Amino acid sequence: MKIAMFTDSYLPQTNGVATSVYLYKRALERMGHEVYIVSPIGPKDETVLVLGGIQFKWEKNHIIPSSGRILPIIDFVKKKQIDVIHSHAPFALGFRALIVQRRLFLPHVHTYHTLLVEYRHYIPRPLTPSAKSVEEFSSWFCNMTNQVIAPTEKIKLELLRYGVTKPVHVVPTGIDVELFEKPNDFDIKKRHSIQPKSKVLLFVGRLAKEKNVTFILRVFKILLEKNYDVHLIVVGDGPERNALQQLAKDIKVDHRVIFTGYMPRTELANYYRQADLFVFGSQTETQGLVVLEALAASTPVVAVAKMGIADVLKEGKGALLTKEASTTEFVEKVEQILSDEGLAEKLRLEGKKYILHYWSIDSKAKLIEKIYETAVEEGACFSDFKSNIWLELMVEKMRGISAKIFESTSNGGARRAAIKRAVRTHRR
Repeated sequence: MKIAMFTDSYLPQTNGVATSVYLYKRALERMGHEVYIVSPIGPKDETVLVLGGIQFKWEKNHIIPSSGRILPIIDFVKKKQIDVIHSHAPFALGFRALIVQRRLFLPHVHTYHTLLVEYRHYIPRPLTPSAKSVEEFSSWFCNMTNQVIAPTEKIKLELLRYGVTKPVHVVPTGIDVELFEKPNDFDIKKRHSIQPKSKVLLFVGRLAKEKNVTFILRVFKILLEKNYDVHLIVVGDGPERNALQQLAKDIKVDHRVIFTGYMPRTELANYYRQADLFVFGSQTETQGLVVLEALAASTPVVAVAKMGIADVLKEGKGALLTKEASTTEFVEKVEQILSDEGLAEKLRLEGKKYILHYWSIDSKAKLIEKIYETAVEEGACFSDFKSNIWLELMVEKMRGISAKIFESTSNGGARRAAIKRAVRTHRR
């Protein structure tokens, strides 16, 4: 089967969607399928059509294509003789997937990765959409496709509540188990001048408000006040990084907190494998791949059991969970693991077994394959989405915004570009 995945984010980005698309591409190719990527960003590869894009300087994971042209995408899909489209976001590339679906009469599978209602704050006022309008948009988009994939049961129930009538399958993103079984390339304690007997707590994720990293910093402060010999390593970047670094200084924990910024996955795996404990306070995760990756690396997890985290983690299966984001309860869970090596070892073993049994990427790819087969049997789904003129107008307007906001991206990397015009209305 020949599959074209349309995604707003891809390698070298390190967010959940980019990682998911990459892992499924690789797993499906091992099964004998041909998988192609259409994205604003990506590596130089004959299987990837890189459109180029513009991105927010302070939010590297948000990229929109720098061109509204559809013909290059249609030519690419025709040349590769694609059998089925798989879109991974209902926005820029999602709209393009709908256009290609209609023009070339191709079946279309969509994965609804994120509860968009929880991310409306990224659109500035007065343009911030209402929750109801986001729900209606999500329902409209999903109903334009043949089959819909939700990463958790809760997301499926939300989509059904929105009014999605197309079949919705629950297929969580699998984990690249092999990556976390490789030997370490370096010692993270030596790299960061941490004493051998000190314990390392690890957080991995985008540094944004919804990740609740401020909560983790306050938990960490309490641990230091209790005289635990611990360091916190924060891997990732995002709009809240400066604020979080300032908070660490304000609460006087910055001497024990390390912010690494973005990191390649092969390098990141060393941190997962060598950390003593993974800590996660987010309450808005669709799935929370990072907590599963920690378990795959045999690292125990303490997390808040909300949203997707409650769906993927099980108490005692490598993790200790809190029902709410309570610093008192969270600290107690962390202390249990730090003070009881027997419990820590048990969690390491149970977590690894849990991932191997339920979460390997190959087992999930087989489920995706069956959904593709169903979509291909159905044939092209009728879509009344005909025009992309508004999209091209939007892109032209976005290109006019000051270079203080955007950078251009091309050929798999980010490039600074001076955008000469500024939209006057944007400044008012």
